[in-house]
Amino acid sequence: MSRLNVARNAARSAAHRVHLRLGANGLLGAGLLALALVGLLYARQAQQEAARLQVELDQARSRAAQVHTAPAVNVEPAERLSRFQQWFPTVDTSARDLRRIFHAAQQSHVVLAKGEYSLSPIDGSGGLQKYDVVLPVKENYAAVKGFVAEVLNELPHASLAELRAERPASAADEIDTRVHFTLYYRTPPA
Repeated sequence: MSRLNVARNAARSAAHRVHLRLGANGLLGAGLLALALVGLLYARQAQQEAARLQVELDQARSRAAQVHTAPAVNVEPAERLSRFQQWFPTVDTSARDLRRIFHAAQQSHVVLAKGEYSLSPIDGSGGLQKYDVVLPVKENYAAVKGFVAEVLNELPHASLAELRAERPASAADEIDTRVHFTLYYRTPPA
């Protein structure tokens, strides 16, 4: 007889003796007692974790109280416009952005056969320009959606001006889509 069988038989006989001595109600009571002990251990761990988090919260509050906020300063509208415009990239980065659009199309398995591109100043903006990129795409909806999302995530100065989709036949998997992005740039200083 192997050691494993001997151990199993010993465990079975011990369990049988405990069952005979305590009965079903006694075993149920012992099980509930064991469950209560596990619950107490869990409650103690949760209490310690809550205390640790309270200490971290108190430390964060004290650090936040030490931070001095700068008083609000009245800024002239021209200065605010200048600061706003500085957030945009300069127009000389448009070629790089087009490469990023083409790369996003390649990643999404979208074929860009042709496109329309036009750069024009934005009237009354004081130096901002917009670059309209219109791309006809014939692909399934998921690929077009992934392409558009990738471009908008990669280029924060881009917006989706238009997305027009037509399905030539009800059973067709591909849709004819017109994707129109507008990218915003500032004129570089002279």
